[in-house]
Amino acid sequence: MPHSPYSDALHRQDGSIATVLHDVARAHRILELEGHGDMSMGHLSYRDPHGRGLWLKQGNLGLEEVTGEDFILIDFDGNVLEGQGLRHLEWPLHSEIMLARPEVNVVGHSHPFHSTIFGATDAELGPYVNHAVWFAHHGVPRFTETSHIITTQPLGTAVARTLGPAEAVLLANHGVAFVGRNVKEATLSGIFLEKAAKAQLALAASGLGHAPPSAAETIEKHEVIYPERAKDNYWMYFNRKLDALEGRAGSGALRGYEGA
Repeated sequence: MPHSPYSDALHRQDGSIATVLHDVARAHRILELEGHGDMSMGHLSYRDPHGRGLWLKQGNLGLEEVTGEDFILIDFDGNVLEGQGLRHLEWPLHSEIMLARPEVNVVGHSHPFHSTIFGATDAELGPYVNHAVWFAHHGVPRFTETSHIITTQPLGTAVARTLGPAEAVLLANHGVAFVGRNVKEATLSGIFLEKAAKAQLALAASGLGHAPPSAAETIEKHEVIYPERAKDNYWMYFNRKLDALEGRAGSGALRGYEGA
């Protein structure tokens, strides 16, 4: 695994940060497995526990290439405080969501195929499959002010406003953003959004009649199928899946792997 010139500083400063960034790096690679890869585009961030800003994946790396040493620390105005490497242009998407949502500690942005196609429609994501039930309380809003990348703080603020209290937002003709209180929740939000969008697109293409369950039933179902122990179970499952593939590849990251 490559050694970063600032990895030692990370550990000296707060070993817990390095531990979390190890998991955030794994989340990138898991998301690649689950259809979120798009060349070197896509990134997750982690709120710095000392209030300095956020740790953002370096640019010019595919999701499958990210290790725990591939992050830079930026403040909420985008100034690089620690680390080396390219700062992603869309850093304001992360910073403004974190400023608007104090409980959110992990933000992701990617271009998963089915969610991006679904986001280009005017359809509402419905609870047609269990994965969509993850979003029962707030749904998945769609940001339509621009199809451009989110490179300014005002645009980041607008995305955060559209996201509101939800777990994810569709960025029309662009991609998605998803959030969580921790790495586990953010990763599951990204995975379940792509699975739900894929299922609804297939349902629409079938031409068969369909209707969603009621909102009340969907919320009750959410409480039954997504308690904390289930979230832990799914997070561990995706980690085992990653370990199995990386073990077969003989690599610490999925370099060269093409996601499904």
